[in-house]
Amino acid sequence: MNSDSFIDYYEILQIPETATAEEIRDAYKKKALETHPDRFIPGTNDSAINPSLSQEDAKALFQKIADAYYVLSDETRREQYDRARASRKRQGKSASTWQVDRADANLIFSNVFEELLRPEVDNPQWFYAPIGAVTGGALGFICGNVPGLVLGAYAGNKLGAVRDAKGVSVYDAYSKLSGNHKAAILAALATKLVTSGRI
Repeated sequence: MNSDSFIDYYEILQIPETATAEEIRDAYKKKALETHPDRFIPGTNDSAINPSLSQEDAKALFQKIADAYYVLSDETRREQYDRARASRKRQGKSASTWQVDRADANLIFSNVFEELLRPEVDNPQWFYAPIGAVTGGALGFICGNVPGLVLGAYAGNKLGAVRDAKGVSVYDAYSKLSGNHKAAILAALATKLVTSGRI
């Protein structure tokens, strides 16, 4: 359990206490993209967005933002947090602390950004599709000569492609990229969301 001094999650995400679930999610997206440690890898062009922030500082801030989203995006946790926060305001700063398990910052990021990361990462494993086509074609030829070969190869290729697509999660594929590639993807996502007016 984390029993640090009380942290104002609304302040971290820069949202009002009355923020809706959608506003909380949008605020998280903006802050997560601003502070993701992969944007601060030494030597990346994008590390210039905030030169005073080191990669270690970015990790700590990224974790706080994930913790804020973890608490405020869940109705029960948010109610408990709001009660502790209100009690603290009434009774003074020493009145209460907030205890919560630390969120898995990378898991939250991957869940929120999976659909947006998919076209940016687009790194399928092209292994099972060709194997499926060859084995499907061979079985098809045995069962139905040339028409069977064509149909078997087509079906095997399609089934193999499905297996390829499920071979690795989007975030796992992202994690295997080079530092510069990661930073470029995060910058592209930030630009895409800002220009579309979504954050």
